[in-house]
Amino acid sequence: MSSPGVPDGACHSSVTQPLDVAELRTLIELPALRGLADRGLTDEELATSQLLARATVRSARTRDLRGYLEADAAFHLYLLGLTGNPVLAEVERLLLGIRAAHWPAGAELAQPMEIGAGEHGEIVALLADDRVSAAGEMLRQHVAAGLPGPGEP
Repeated sequence: MSSPGVPDGACHSSVTQPLDVAELRTLIELPALRGLADRGLTDEELATSQLLARATVRSARTRDLRGYLEADAAFHLYLLGLTGNPVLAEVERLLLGIRAAHWPAGAELAQPMEIGAGEHGEIVALLADDRVSAAGEMLRQHVAAGLPGPGEP
C-alpha cells in the first residue's frame, strides 16, 4: 500500500547498494559538517569527538570489526547529533546499518579499519583548525572508502 500521491513501490524501494549508501551519507554528512564548522565546535565537543575517534582506533588495532563499526557509527552520529536535527542522525543510523550489512565477513579488514579510524582523527583536527574544505574532502573520502571492495556485495 502506498502513501497518497506516491506511486506503488516508491515507498518500498530499498537503498542497498554500497555506492548508493555512500552517496546518501555524503549528502547528509557534508552539509552537516560544514554547518558545524560555521558555528564552531566547543572545546567539550572537540574533546568528545576526539575520544570517539580514538575509540575507532582501538577497535581497528584489535581487529574488532563489530567494535569498529559501533565506534564508527558513534562518531558519525555524535557529529550529526550536534546539528540539533534528529532526523539527520536517524537517517544516518539506517544507512550505517545497511553499510554494516555489506561488510564482508572474514575478509582482511585490518588495513581499511585502521585507515578509517585515522581519518576520524584527521577530520576532528581539521575542524579544530578551521580547515573546513579539507575536513569536507577527508569526510567524502572516508565515507566512500567505508565500503566493501570490488566484487563484494
